[in-house]
Amino acid sequence: METPFETGPQRYQPPQDYVYARDPKLRFDQRRLARVVGIIALGMPVVLGLGGMLLGRFRTALSGYYYEAIVLGDFFVGCLIAIGALLMAYRGWTPKVAQLATIAGLASFVVAFVPMYGWFTACEQLAADGSCAVQTARYPVAGYWIHAGAAGLLFAILAFFCMFVFTKIPVDENTGAIEPTPAKRRRNLIYRTSGIVIAGGAISIGVGDLIFGDWWNARNMTFWMEALILAAFGTSWLTQGRVFAPLSDPRDRADAAIAKEHKR
Repeated sequence: METPFETGPQRYQPPQDYVYARDPKLRFDQRRLARVVGIIALGMPVVLGLGGMLLGRFRTALSGYYYEAIVLGDFFVGCLIAIGALLMAYRGWTPKVAQLATIAGLASFVVAFVPMYGWFTACEQLAADGSCAVQTARYPVAGYWIHAGAAGLLFAILAFFCMFVFTKIPVDENTGAIEPTPAKRRRNLIYRTSGIVIAGGAISIGVGDLIFGDWWNARNMTFWMEALILAAFGTSWLTQGRVFAPLSDPRDRADAAIAKEHKR
């Protein structure tokens, strides 16, 4: 049974009939989509962290902002939905890349819609001053494991993208050689560094509370590790989007020129 995971030197080579790999305009559009994913990923922890500080409710984890009633809860869910939708729209340069991105997008939806500590019900009993006296959470245990499992799957696929998908080196159609350009070497350094950061951050979240306990939680380390993961995720996808000129190959610039002509 074939899986969307490939790791060999010939991994993720574009098939002849895959239009997203052959059409310059579509290649440019995919890179532009990757830029948007990167911008959202980079901006998400910044907005949530600053918002939490301003409201005096800095959360121990990004997932905790789901429960923030003033804007930030909607922003948290909205960012995850946007990332999920964009990942599902990403077609890459082979069907397997598209499959991986779709799985990651679905995982992002689950993280968005299944809160870490369960769904809070409407207020069940009011206090004398009109505030809520009794509020309960529904399915907190199931919510925790579903949310954590989806987040773990999402982080794993994002790290795999950095280590194996984005780092693939195209085979020269004329010579059959596999030789990276200088820009490709620079991109691969960023990809691999990002992949290590994502994997290391995810592992630290999984074991940090168990090993360091109160110290870990008192310093909101889960939030900072998640922010670091999103920074690496965003950086890798911005790199895939060729956001900086030194990261672009001649073909990337040619694709951009063709796409610009299409707009006229």
